[in-house]
Amino acid sequence: MRNFLGHMRVEGLACAMAFAWRTLRSRLRARDAGERCAERYLRAMGHRIVARNWRGGRDPRDEADLIAATADGREVVVVEVKRASGPWSALGRVDRRKRAVLWRIACELSTPTRLPERGNAALRRALEHADHIRVDLVSVRGEGRSCTVEESVVGVFERRIERGAGRSDSLRAMRDPLQGARDGRPP
Repeated sequence: MRNFLGHMRVEGLACAMAFAWRTLRSRLRARDAGERCAERYLRAMGHRIVARNWRGGRDPRDEADLIAATADGREVVVVEVKRASGPWSALGRVDRRKRAVLWRIACELSTPTRLPERGNAALRRALEHADHIRVDLVSVRGEGRSCTVEESVVGVFERRIERGAGRSDSLRAMRDPLQGARDGRPP
């Protein structure tokens, strides 16, 4: 009886794990399709992708979907991709909490000493040559290969990269597509 119960527990756990893996895999495929669509759009705009799903060292829950370098290499762009499903705009789902996460990522990338030691060499090279960090939002609609970019908001936030001993905390918060003009404070 004891072996039977142990075997049933293992089988139950295995079934539950298989279901969770199938669910997670289908969600990741849908998310990846939107990010791949946004990546194609950015490459068509002349950007070079330097990181995907980048997580900061300060808080591992903070994630940037894509990080790209502009064609001239003067700016590093943190891109948040939202996929629309229905008649509503996907950018409406970028709430105050997500804007705060994007702000923290821009601040972390703008201070090279805060970057984690592990990491992407392409991102490090892009940050060495860039002057500014910008946050963009991209809205994607559709499934799989039929995905299209619906809307793109360029320069939600912008921050100068800090170099040398002096700390230049120059922030230029541009326009917030969800709440109109901002007064220069982080979200």
